[in-house]
Amino acid sequence: MKTLNKIAVVISLPILILAGCTKDFEEINTNPNRPIDVPTYAFMTSAQKQLCDNIFDEWWGGRQSMLWAQYWAQNNYTDEDRYNIRQNVNNGYWRAIYTILVDLNEIIELNQDPEKKDLLSAYGANENQIASARILRAWALQHLTDLYGDIPYFEALKAKSDRVFLPPYDKQSDIYPAIIQELTEAAAQIDLSKSGWVQGDVIYNGDMAKWKKFANSLKLRMALRMKKADPTNAQKYIDEAIAGGVFTSNDDVADFKYMPSAPNTAPMYRAYYIDNRTDFAVTAQFVDLLKGIPVGGAQKPNPFAGLEDPRLPIFAAPVKDSTMLGPGYQGMPYGMPDEITKAIGAQGSSWPGDLILAADFATILMDYAEVEFILSEINNWDQTHYENGVKASLDYWGVDAATRDAFLAALPPASEETVLTQKYIALYTQGYEGWSEYRRTGYPKTLVHPGEVTWIDLSGNPVQFEALTGNDIPRRLTYPQEEQTVNVTNYKAAVAQFGEDVFSTRMWWDKP
Repeated sequence: MKTLNKIAVVISLPILILAGCTKDFEEINTNPNRPIDVPTYAFMTSAQKQLCDNIFDEWWGGRQSMLWAQYWAQNNYTDEDRYNIRQNVNNGYWRAIYTILVDLNEIIELNQDPEKKDLLSAYGANENQIASARILRAWALQHLTDLYGDIPYFEALKAKSDRVFLPPYDKQSDIYPAIIQELTEAAAQIDLSKSGWVQGDVIYNGDMAKWKKFANSLKLRMALRMKKADPTNAQKYIDEAIAGGVFTSNDDVADFKYMPSAPNTAPMYRAYYIDNRTDFAVTAQFVDLLKGIPVGGAQKPNPFAGLEDPRLPIFAAPVKDSTMLGPGYQGMPYGMPDEITKAIGAQGSSWPGDLILAADFATILMDYAEVEFILSEINNWDQTHYENGVKASLDYWGVDAATRDAFLAALPPASEETVLTQKYIALYTQGYEGWSEYRRTGYPKTLVHPGEVTWIDLSGNPVQFEALTGNDIPRRLTYPQEEQTVNVTNYKAAVAQFGEDVFSTRMWWDKP
């Protein structure tokens, strides 16, 4: 059987843009060595891995999402902590995600092709292949729009025969309902009486009942996020998602588990132990929150004062050199200048824990704990769903039952602050979601803002968080510079409809 040649198969939307538009485009861009018939399971495996490789890697996981959610800080080169991003990385990320969507589009188109669908049904029922590709595509696009705001959506997803090389940007207020409709249709398209993927589905191993739950759970997430912007439709979507069936246990978690040996090891393992990029430490703000002590140099109140979280030794490792911050679990104060963080050094603050850096780590796309916290919120901070969410997170990370039960018994009761702060803790490793939830809710209150004290040094001097760009935690990422030069007309139209292309411009759903 022919194997997937990733370089030959994938033609990204932005690369198409760069290539320009000519009448001989298809002929010019046909690789004579490309396999004619690629099995669709290879596209699915590739899309799942490439999405997780890019979204959770050292650049976009380590140097952006985990920083902006203040789970991690860099222990040198702190520009990204202070919001001075690298435009070459921004350009590459935009290209990468749209490139990966081509694989998912290919699954959909091939399974709709009258001449090929019967042959491809050997890898799973056609409608189930299509539905799972639509769900994963929706997850990726939800991520993209929540990162940038208005993005190319409707024109960008057209079939190859109708492909648009310079796609316009669509409003997030239109994209959100469209993605939700996509999830609704995909969930309904799943036929549980027929086979799922017979191979290639690393996330669910072809279990279509779980794909259906994933679609409804993602719909629930998006419906809640848009509730301030469009409360009527948001409530309708919430009710539909719950009626359709959302996650009910950790068995339903959507995660991609890597392999313990090269070349399929997890991206942060590769960063630390293959590339020797030991650049990241858990923040003092997050470690203090988990310790149950006043948080950071500003000594912000901890809603779980006096209660040490049993996930601390899982999420963080003890320091190896205790000369600066002390022994045990010591986070790096967030947002400090390079010279101060370098003085503390990579050995003087807590790295991410061994499980987080494991070669076979499972990156989480969405988990059961999040669903329970959502259910608590929409039911007026319900206590049972709150406890279920904390319990689900503790169980997922392997906390033993006795320790788990003691921690649950000591938790303060459910409230807006306790539910949303525990949700933030549970979203650790899902940096973009932790950051998005902060933007939506303002929780946790323990994050440090530019101009605030982040650390009291050994001489008793306050050290402030000094942002290099903007004056607060970003509300979005600015568009890639490449779009400003290649897709300039549509870029300018997007800025005109969306607002100024700066960090402080809010999402459609991000209401004060």
